[in-house]
Amino acid sequence: MLIRLRYWTALLVTGGIAFSVSQLLDEPANLPGPAKEAAALPSPAGRTAQDTSGDDDFAVTTPVAELPEQAADTVSWSRVVDAGGSLSGLLAEAGLDTDASRDVTAAIGSEFDLRQLKPGQLLSLKTSPAGTPYTATLELEDGSRILARFAPAPSVERLAPDLVSVPRAGEAIVKTSIFGALEAAGIPTRFATDLELILDETFDLRTQLSGGEHMRVMWREYRAGDRVVGEPTIDFAQLDLNDGRYEILWPDDNSRRTQIMKDGELLQTFEQPIRGARLSSAFGLRMHPIHKTKRMHSGLDFAAEQGAPVEATQAGKVAFMGERSGYGTVVEVDHGSGVQTLYAHLSALNDAIKVGDRVTAGTELGRAGSTGTSTAPHLHYEIRVGGKAVSPLADTRLRDLGTGAATAGSVTRLSSVKSKLDRLLAIRG
Repeated sequence: MLIRLRYWTALLVTGGIAFSVSQLLDEPANLPGPAKEAAALPSPAGRTAQDTSGDDDFAVTTPVAELPEQAADTVSWSRVVDAGGSLSGLLAEAGLDTDASRDVTAAIGSEFDLRQLKPGQLLSLKTSPAGTPYTATLELEDGSRILARFAPAPSVERLAPDLVSVPRAGEAIVKTSIFGALEAAGIPTRFATDLELILDETFDLRTQLSGGEHMRVMWREYRAGDRVVGEPTIDFAQLDLNDGRYEILWPDDNSRRTQIMKDGELLQTFEQPIRGARLSSAFGLRMHPIHKTKRMHSGLDFAAEQGAPVEATQAGKVAFMGERSGYGTVVEVDHGSGVQTLYAHLSALNDAIKVGDRVTAGTELGRAGSTGTSTAPHLHYEIRVGGKAVSPLADTRLRDLGTGAATAGSVTRLSSVKSKLDRLLAIRG
């Protein structure tokens, strides 16, 4: 999928991949071959892999860009970026002269912040024997590529990753910590943070553990060929604690609802503003990432790519659209009964709506970004009652305005997820 295309009068370059590897605990029975099917990582909100079979097969195809015709004597060259490496250093190593290096650098820099060059990314060149570039590709850590063509029509484009989403499952026994249990079982240890954040307003997970607790987890990882790319996505977790069985069902790429059950009964639901996004910071006191002092964090943060669609969590009236100090570009929605939601650090606003308009749950308000006091693209989300921020995970007043109870569809999805987990663990043996 072409994300962006620019024509140039100079040479261009693109591409890049870095990866993190999770241990494989099972293999799906009918995983599509990478040459035939691929699941693209999401658009802004996280991953957009689609489960087309309703079972264990995920597939979304992405067209592969055609390269310009090249002479038979084309020279291929590639290098993985090392720690401390630079693009200019790699181009010099490839034998490009000063002019060609400058043109390639300008082309790649038009689509990628060269200050973000990282170890593990891959630079590939196709040149003439004399060192004239035909194409340059920088493969990035999320599997996307910056592709620069130089002749006959110079252009630069950013290509979405050609990835396959593969379901995984594992189980573990806690001895001393969730982190240690996941690591010993070959389950991504980042899920310890995911569990602690989503259960933050239910109980303190760390103090609930005394040893011997049983866990079952299902997640997705993303592959480009035989490489695991990017971060895995957790879908479901079951925790057998002293006071009962807790089950957490995270939203898939097409939903915004998280559910927490205890002993089969719905304990809590939460509608999030970005589909499939991962919660990255909780409500409450925390060390501020920029000011480096302990401050109250008045909402939730969701990890999101630049430009991820941000949606209203419930119906209401748009009360404000614009700039707020520290928050950057924001939208505020009034839901009545003194309840408001705030969506901050946006990169863009939805031009189709204005202050005073009524919106429904799921209406796009804008796009995720990094405006205001922010270190990277994400969404800051708040619920305010009578002008005071409350925990979005704990407060039920906004849910009472919507459809807080479990729907038949969510019950069906929970049953399907648990059945898939059982099958994956059976395959693992």
